Amino acid sequence: MKYEEYRYIYPPRPERTTQNSELEKYDNGTFIAQPKYNGTCCVVFMSANTIRVMNRHNGVITSDYNNIDFSGLYQDSGCKGWLVLAGEFLNKNKKGEDETPFNLKFVIFDILVHDNDYLIGTKLVDRLNIINTIIPQTSSLVVGNKIVSFNHLNVTKYNNIFKAPSYSRNFSELYKSIVDTDLYEGLVLKRKESKLSLGFSEKNNSDWQIKCRKPTKNYDF
Repeated sequence: MKYEEYRYIYPPRPERTTQNSELEKYDNGTFIAQPKYNGTCCVVFMSANTIRVMNRHNGVITSDYNNIDFSGLYQDSGCKGWLVLAGEFLNKNKKGEDETPFNLKFVIFDILVHDNDYLIGTKLVDRLNIINTIIPQTSSLVVGNKIVSFNHLNVTKYNNIFKAPSYSRNFSELYKSIVDTDLYEGLVLKRKESKLSLGFSEKNNSDWQIKCRKPTKNYDF
């Protein structure tokens, strides 16, 4: 399906929930897990002349994203037409893995449009392969005179842009390894063979995802 002019697309988001005690039943080879980041779910629409960063309610993101290198990513992607990425805009001043604020960054977890091709009907695993092809990752990040690496973020060469890693097994252990970090809310489980459907309604792509959130004072399963 062609996507040749701007139209808002709702990002794939889970509605169903599960408890961490139930994670093992999904650890059967049919799901992948990605960290659930504590930010704002959003969609980034890019073309040669446009960058729009929109939240999951079709509203404009008003937080400052000028230091996120969307332009560089688009220029290197090989796209001549639209590129649309779904991800998490980290704008809540949460602490990262080193216990310092990790803010005003973007984490990619899915791709919806690639060079004017709206990826309707494509499998999740194939879309993740597209992301890895057009946006290579590196093992670490240079900050000042330090080399910084992350356990549950994949680094790109683009300033303040990261990719969500995907895990295919050991979900219970993974959950335990991330829940003490402020930045991580839990896990999102996604069916590997699930196919993208039209995103013109908010819940179009919620049926192949399940979220497992850690309890907080405002949320308890």
